[in-house]
Amino acid sequence: MAIEIEKAGKIFYEAMKQKVNDPELKELFAFLAGEEEQHVADFEKLGEKLVRDVVPNESYVGEYGDYIKAVIDSHIFNQKNIDELVKNIVDVREALIIALRFEKDSIMIFQEFYNGADESGKEVIGRLIDEERKHIKKLSAEVRPLSSGS
Repeated sequence: MAIEIEKAGKIFYEAMKQKVNDPELKELFAFLAGEEEQHVADFEKLGEKLVRDVVPNESYVGEYGDYIKAVIDSHIFNQKNIDELVKNIVDVREALIIALRFEKDSIMIFQEFYNGADESGKEVIGRLIDEERKHIKKLSAEVRPLSSGS
């Protein structure tokens, strides 16, 4: 699931790099696409190390799985909608806001993965969460000037 989320982010950032004209934003989107590609590789390596037999505290069997599925289904970069999302973006500020939501949604999901991981998994996922937070900081720095000029 995490790999698919990161692949979706890479697709989005690559598409935005092609769509924007500003060289600094092209560079930012290229950087973020590269980061997502690295996250895919990190999650692929981690795949076998993650705890598979987490016993969640549930009020009914499957409750935790239903929760995770609902969280992922509500992620802004559901694989089904990326092309449509990119096509409908009309300005840079909108693209940056969508990118911010992607990073925030990803942190929320990765935090759930972190909670179910063993110590080596927690180390890798924790690092990825920190990187997503840095992405939010970079994106926020680009949104602020656009917001004050509106």
